[in-house]
Amino acid sequence: MRKVFKWTLIVIAVVYSLIVFVAPAVMLWLFSDKHVTYRRVYRAEEAGLPDPDTLRLKTKDGFLIHTLEVKPESAPKGAVICLTGIENPSVTGFYGHAREFRDLGLVTLMTEVRGHGESDGERICLAYHETADVKAVTDYVKATYSDIPVIVMGVSMGGAIAIRSIGENDDIDALVSLSAYSSIQDFMGYQFGRFITPVLAYPVKLTTALYAGLMFGCDGFKATPLKAIAKLDGRPALMMHSRKDSQVPFLCFEKLTREAAKATSDLRTYVVEGDEHFITGSFGMPEEDEAYNQTLLSFIKAVTHCSETARQ
Repeated sequence: MRKVFKWTLIVIAVVYSLIVFVAPAVMLWLFSDKHVTYRRVYRAEEAGLPDPDTLRLKTKDGFLIHTLEVKPESAPKGAVICLTGIENPSVTGFYGHAREFRDLGLVTLMTEVRGHGESDGERICLAYHETADVKAVTDYVKATYSDIPVIVMGVSMGGAIAIRSIGENDDIDALVSLSAYSSIQDFMGYQFGRFITPVLAYPVKLTTALYAGLMFGCDGFKATPLKAIAKLDGRPALMMHSRKDSQVPFLCFEKLTREAAKATSDLRTYVVEGDEHFITGSFGMPEEDEAYNQTLLSFIKAVTHCSETARQ
């Protein structure tokens, strides 16, 4: 009996060690070691838009970043940079939002970050290096247009990139994040905690931060959206999440908004019930979700000081 008990403990210890020390490295590799080619790419005409301009913007570390630019009919009053998640949807899923922004007189720049679509890169960097891609876009905006406000908007990993970008980039004037994770270790700890309890999953967060730091050549404990959001420096932010999100836990939203409230007095939040990772079931046609669309556009209008023009 004692022998059985001893071997049971050994097996449990080995399995737990594999979960803590091996599984995070494997998961990070599975998430990042690939280039995403989208099965579904939307067309501008599906959203009633003219064909966008296609840009190839070079980052300071040498990547060419594919960006679609949807312009208003007159000189833009502001710019919105749109970023998407790890694998879906294609950034062209923002065409519906671009139509709404165009009606406000804004230019929309839908950016495929490195490792995605037609951009360079064979690895997804999980918001550690994509800030350089956003910087290439803000540099383009500043060089091309007059001094207009720049808003960065992202969903899921794109939200994490948006938060890290505003923390590093003074050319960004406001933030919109949808379902962003507070750190990759919080995300990983939550996923493992669903199976082995949050307490037992806590060491997974530590090993994830260590492995991510080694993989991406950074401090995995500090190079996080949670640290970056503290650098809002009074800039406006709109943060959205669904309470039962099964991909990025609501606790990430709670952590981020708690820190954001310390860094800006202009923080707006929007929470939906259920599991809506993209916040609305009509993400491609945001006007169909009146509450979501009004929340988003009222924030955009406040930042850019623009009003809706007549639809064509």
